[in-house]
Amino acid sequence: MPKLQPYLLRKFHRSSFRSKLVLTYVLIIVIPVITAMFLSGIQLYKQTNSDYEEILQQLDSRTHVSINDFFANHARYSFFYLTNFKLSSILEKSKRSSDKEYFADANYMYTSMQQLVLINGSIAMISVLAPNGSIYGSQPEKAGKIRNTLKEIGESRLKNNDYVVHISKEANTKSTSHRISIVRYLSDLNIHSGQEGYAKVDIYDKAIENMLGGISNDGLKLGTMILSGETVVYSSNGSLNELDAEQVQSFTSLISSPAPGDNPTLRINWNNKPYLISSTVNPVTGWTVIHYIPVAQITDTFISNTLNYVLISILALIAALGLAFFFHRYFIHPILKLSGTMKIVDSEHLTPTVIHSHREDEIGRLINSYNAMIERIRTSRDSEITASSLQKKAEIKMLQSQINPHFLYNTLNAIHSIAELHRMEHISSMTKSLSSIYRYNVKYGDVVTIGKELENIEHYIQIQQIRFFNKFQVEYEIDQDVISCKILKFLIQPIIENSFYHGLEPKGGTGKLRLTIRKRHRFLYICVYDDGVGISKEKLSELKMMLMQDPQEMVENLDQNFGMRNVYARIKHFYGESSWMNIKSEEKAGTTIMIHIPYNREMDTDENISGR
Repeated sequence: MPKLQPYLLRKFHRSSFRSKLVLTYVLIIVIPVITAMFLSGIQLYKQTNSDYEEILQQLDSRTHVSINDFFANHARYSFFYLTNFKLSSILEKSKRSSDKEYFADANYMYTSMQQLVLINGSIAMISVLAPNGSIYGSQPEKAGKIRNTLKEIGESRLKNNDYVVHISKEANTKSTSHRISIVRYLSDLNIHSGQEGYAKVDIYDKAIENMLGGISNDGLKLGTMILSGETVVYSSNGSLNELDAEQVQSFTSLISSPAPGDNPTLRINWNNKPYLISSTVNPVTGWTVIHYIPVAQITDTFISNTLNYVLISILALIAALGLAFFFHRYFIHPILKLSGTMKIVDSEHLTPTVIHSHREDEIGRLINSYNAMIERIRTSRDSEITASSLQKKAEIKMLQSQINPHFLYNTLNAIHSIAELHRMEHISSMTKSLSSIYRYNVKYGDVVTIGKELENIEHYIQIQQIRFFNKFQVEYEIDQDVISCKILKFLIQPIIENSFYHGLEPKGGTGKLRLTIRKRHRFLYICVYDDGVGISKEKLSELKMMLMQDPQEMVENLDQNFGMRNVYARIKHFYGESSWMNIKSEEKAGTTIMIHIPYNREMDTDENISGR
């Protein structure tokens, strides 16, 4: 692979402009289409999955509403005794009746309850335990089972709820067609201490199936299962239907027990098939409501939608390639013709170079401009010899102008050699330093490293130390990682020079000069401090007003404070508004000059200067 990539790059560079343009056009079309197809596919799959999750959630909501409404409506039948004063009187008896009286009451209760059962086909039986302990029911032979039901539920649970939906233990054997009961604590009749009554309405299993089977799934392969613990209350047709007890336990272990009101959606594998599962708990019945759909259904829907998009993309690519062929004929052909003509010009044959074109677009203007250029070449060819002669004369003049600086530099070196020969150390040292300063001025460009600038400053300071007989100390505080940073040439030396002439020299006696250069984030901080005579308040105000002027005005007026004006104008022109210069001084206490410019290790001299 590493060898293949350079080969392809060489192949591309050597190919014709026509091939490059066609390839570029095809890539511009194909890459966005494929990228959009890929990203859209991911988004489409997520959206499809989200849509099915939303369907499951909506189905959950409808199921809970149906269950709550169903049991709320059927729980009303436990108030049957409120429709008839005699029924209420029978149930409100505080003591048990005689056998004859009980028989008459039971017969009356049976008739009333049986009428309600006949009216509502979902109800299998109604039974009641009166506060005085008497039991009545629409099926007297089975009415006594209410006591078993109360033991399974527990009195505390009944007292804390309006009603309780209960599945009897007989549900596991499936020996009865009505496993589900609505049991209510008769709080309105239990007025005597120690006496409690309960009503029970038994519901046919078929009624639950009819109620839940009416929830539409819009033709999708959705399945519904309702569990009470590990007992299957309802299961629709589907892959998870007709599970035995062990399978139900295995299935429920894969689903975390959700809290009432939650609506989590998760994926599980059952019998080596993935399913998208929504599992919630009904707050009224406590049943776990499970809706599921095979992941294969989601995948099939996604593939169906994706194929439509792929078909449209292929048609778009075919249309784009057709346009590419048309553009090639319309745009590339005249460019190829122009390229062939330019090859003739390369062989210095200018006569058969005119191309006739009646186009008025950019290509037509390009051809006309080319024809005009050829005409200008023809008319200017005769003047090339004269221009070449003038150029040579200008080069000779420029070489002559460089003789004087080199002569002065060589003369200083000669003086240095003579001084060393006669052991005049001060003259030798000053001449050598002055020669280095002059060489630094002539040899290097406008941008140098801080290391080069420091070398030039050391030569200057060496001359001053000889002049003042080492009466001052120089301290350097330079970060090593800024040595290779590039700055404008002579950016620091004029400030050092000002410190000598306006600070240390008028002071007399000994003095101290400190140069600090540090990197602060993305900026370079330069500080020059001297303990000289300082600057008066009037002069300091004048200098600070100068630093607030427009740099262009400072360039036009360099008569006063030349060094400071020059440095400030240069950093503003070169580094822009992010740079600044500041002066702090007190009379007889010294002066500090600070410069703040952008830090640039790889600054290009020509580009920066031309850009300004």
